[in-house]
Amino acid sequence: MRALGELDPRLVGSVRLLAGLGADEMGPVLVGTTPDGRLVAVKVVSAPLVADPGFPQRFAREVAGLRQVVGPCNAPVVDAGPADATPWVAADFLPGVSLGEMVGRGVLLGEDAILRLAAGLASALTEIHRAGLVHRDLTPAHVRLTEDSVRLLDFGVARAVDHDVSLVVGDPEFMSPEQAGRQALTPASDVFSLGAVLHLAATGRSAFAGETRTESLALVSRAQPELPGSLPSRIRQLLGACLVGDPLARPTLDQLRAMIGPVPLDAHPWPPLVRAMITEQYAEVARLLDNVAAPAGVDAPTTLLAPVVVPAAPPPKKTSRRRAEPEDERWKPDMWAVVSGGAVVVTVVFAIVMFNVLTPDRPLRASGQETGAATTSASVAPTTSTTSTTTTTTTTTATQRPEAGPFTGLAGKCVDIAGANAANGTPVQLHECNGTDAQQWVFAQDGTVRGLGKCLDVVGGDTSDGARVQIHDCNGTGAQQWVPTTEGWIINVASNKCLDVPAGNTADGTQLAIWTCHGDVNQRWNPPA
Repeated sequence: MRALGELDPRLVGSVRLLAGLGADEMGPVLVGTTPDGRLVAVKVVSAPLVADPGFPQRFAREVAGLRQVVGPCNAPVVDAGPADATPWVAADFLPGVSLGEMVGRGVLLGEDAILRLAAGLASALTEIHRAGLVHRDLTPAHVRLTEDSVRLLDFGVARAVDHDVSLVVGDPEFMSPEQAGRQALTPASDVFSLGAVLHLAATGRSAFAGETRTESLALVSRAQPELPGSLPSRIRQLLGACLVGDPLARPTLDQLRAMIGPVPLDAHPWPPLVRAMITEQYAEVARLLDNVAAPAGVDAPTTLLAPVVVPAAPPPKKTSRRRAEPEDERWKPDMWAVVSGGAVVVTVVFAIVMFNVLTPDRPLRASGQETGAATTSASVAPTTSTTSTTTTTTTTTATQRPEAGPFTGLAGKCVDIAGANAANGTPVQLHECNGTDAQQWVFAQDGTVRGLGKCLDVVGGDTSDGARVQIHDCNGTGAQQWVPTTEGWIINVASNKCLDVPAGNTADGTQLAIWTCHGDVNQRWNPPA
C-alpha cells in the first residue's frame, strides 16, 4: 500500500479512501472503507476513458454484470457510481498478497499449493462465466492469495475499454492466442490464461516472456510452450491441457476440476513468507483503521539481530580460467516456500529501533524464522559476549576465515564462475564440482571472497532479497565484503543478508543471490577446508 497522493481523491461516493493499492489501464486502485465499516478496493476510471464516447454506457453494463457474480473466490461488488462524473466501482477487499508480488519475492509454489491455486481460480471463473462474462485479464496482479484461500480480482470491468477487437489491451504474456489475434473470446480464453498464471507460480517464469510486447504476442500466438522437466507430472499435465492453442481442445472448467481432484483442508496453505506478507498487510490496514487486527493463526515472523564482524584471512593466490559450459536455466518448485522464512512486520521495526538506540555503533543483521510460540526474541552476538532478552537465544558469530579452495552448498555442488569467464558481471552459480579454477575461492584478509582474480560482488550493490551475485573488479565496497559464520552462512556485509540458492534449485547453472538469513539448507555452505 502507499499513502494517498495530492491527486488522489479522499472520498468516492460514500467510500472514504485510505491508501493506494496500484493502478491499471482504467486508472488508480485504492483501498477505502464504507459507512458501515466494510473494507473495499475502489477502481476509479481515468479522465481519458470517461471522454471516450460510449464508455460510460459500457462501464455501467459491465458493473451490472459484475453484481451477479458470487462465490468465495471472487471479490463481490459492494457499491458503484457508473453515472458519476468520475465513474467508479468498489469491491470487497480482504488483505492478501498478489501472485505477482509473491513471485517477485522469489517464492514459488509446490505441487499441493499449485493445485489449491488452480482449484480456487477454477471456482472463481465458473461464477464469472455463469454471469455471462469472460474475465479477459487473468494475470498474476489480479490473483490474490488470502490467509486461507484465493481471490480473483478485476474481472469483466477491466476490459470494458476493449470494445474494439482491433485493440489488444492487457498483459500479453497471459493472454490466450485468440485474444492476441484479436478474435472473439469465449470462456476457453480464461482457461488458457489460467494455465499461464499457474506456470509462473510453479516456475517463477512466464511461459511467453519476450523482449518486447510484440514478441510476447507472437509467442502466445504459437502457444504450447516447452514445460520444464522438473515440474511434477500432475502439474505438467494440468499446464499442458490449459496451454493448448486450439480453444476447443482445452478442458472445460468442470474437466479441469476433475484433473485437479479434491483439495485437502489446510489452515495454512501458502508458504511461510507469503503468510508473513499477509500479516504485514493486516498490520498496514490496522494502522489505517485502528480497528483491524491480523486473524488468529497467521504467524508473524521472529526477528533475530546480530552484528557482522569481518575477520582476517590469508592473501589471495593466482588462478586460471577454464572452458565455458552451458548454463542449465531450469527452475523447480522445491521447498522454497519453507526456506523463505521471515518478512518485516511491526515487531521488526520495534526491535531494530530499540537495538540501534542501545548499541548505535554495531552493525545489524535481521533474519526471520518459523516459530510455534507467540514470543518475539532478539539476540545480540558480539565477538566477546552474548546478551539475550529472552530465554530463547539465537546467536550468529563469525568463524575463522577458511583456507582457499572450493566451497559447496546444496546437493554437494560447488560455487562456480559461469563459463570460467573473468569478465566483470559474470554470474556466480551452483555447479557440479569439477576441480577447475573457476571453483577455487580465496577468503581474503580484507573481507573479500575472490575467484579468477575478481571479487564476489552483489550486482549494483543492491541490498534487496533476490539481488544477484556476480564477480567484479575488487573495489572495497560493502557489496564485496563477506563473513562466514559458525552456522555455515556466508553473510554479505552491505545488506546483512545471506548467500542463497534461489528456490532451493540444485540444477547446474542456478545463479546465486542474497536473501534475508533464515538458516535453512539453501543458505548453508561448506567452506574450503
